[in-house]
Amino acid sequence: MNFELNDEQRMLSDSLTRFLGDKYDFEARRRYMAKDGGYDPAIWRGYADLGIFALPFSEDEGGLGGSSVETMIVGQAMGYALTNEPWAEAMAIAPSLLQAGSADQRASVAEGIIGGDTLPTWAHLEPGMIDRGEDIATTATADGALSGTKTVVSFGAEANLIFVTAKGPEGLGLYMVKGGAKGVEARAYKTQDGKRAAELSFDGTPSEKLTGGIAAAEAIALAEARALSAVMAESLGCMEKAIEETVEYIKGREQFGRAIGSFQALQHIAAGAVVEKEQVKSMAMYASVMCDDTDAQARDLALSAAKVKMCDASREVGQMSIQLHGGVGMTMEYAIGHYFKRLTMLEIAHGDRDFHMDRLCEAGGLAA
Repeated sequence: MNFELNDEQRMLSDSLTRFLGDKYDFEARRRYMAKDGGYDPAIWRGYADLGIFALPFSEDEGGLGGSSVETMIVGQAMGYALTNEPWAEAMAIAPSLLQAGSADQRASVAEGIIGGDTLPTWAHLEPGMIDRGEDIATTATADGALSGTKTVVSFGAEANLIFVTAKGPEGLGLYMVKGGAKGVEARAYKTQDGKRAAELSFDGTPSEKLTGGIAAAEAIALAEARALSAVMAESLGCMEKAIEETVEYIKGREQFGRAIGSFQALQHIAAGAVVEKEQVKSMAMYASVMCDDTDAQARDLALSAAKVKMCDASREVGQMSIQLHGGVGMTMEYAIGHYFKRLTMLEIAHGDRDFHMDRLCEAGGLAA
């Protein structure tokens, strides 16, 4: 496999990195999080102006026809800057779920996402759901009226387009609900890493079913795969920045009359974190290639293997960063504590380590 970026991909990386460098330092992030909704709409519009939301959509849908490699590039930059917006829902999840819809449905929704007018999210998990393969209890009538409860919905109270997984008369389906629709009750809260989430209750809520495309179960599996690839990329970016912050800190922190970064034991700890990060980088590249594989089993096993490695590495890098920062690493005044929180949340996003290890074991391993 050739993992080198082409000219267009390098331009994407450079332009997004410059934008985030100008707009998204640590203090700016604090201001954005304090805004109503937990993000700055101007930043969201800026992403749209850069064209990143157009990447996953086909040219027929008004997009740029990019691949999951471009999503990885975006995710790595977003993780490095510790951004707070639901970019993965717009770039990885929504375009995948829309594959269950008709060409007209895809084009009409894509227009709003690409232009930055639509903030999408996915209401899939339900209270008490542990195994991601458990049955869905939310129901839909023949005319699309939804009833049920969804939990840990990213930006569920702020999104103006909600994709809902529900069981209708014909079985599992995907439904679109407008934000603020009748019968929707949102109980919003902040997650541990500062993002926004909500528990959503639907009571006869009107919706539009996605029909005319691939089966809903297939679209859901594709969305999970691409979301996992996005998580890998974001985690990689977080690790890169966490290591940079830590190395910079130990270079300047003095103890016993010398910088603690000169102590060989600490150098070895930092070097071990770099090795872990580089392994995750390779696995993130592998995941970005495999998440569009036509062999669903090979795709899922590859992504599970990547997620297991990511979980192990993010735990080591995160703990190393806190340890070498000492007590200040546990405070909210230093960025490193926030990176540690994000890494921890990414570990459990779209299936934790145990879930993905179980899937690998049941299949007899990656090469089975």
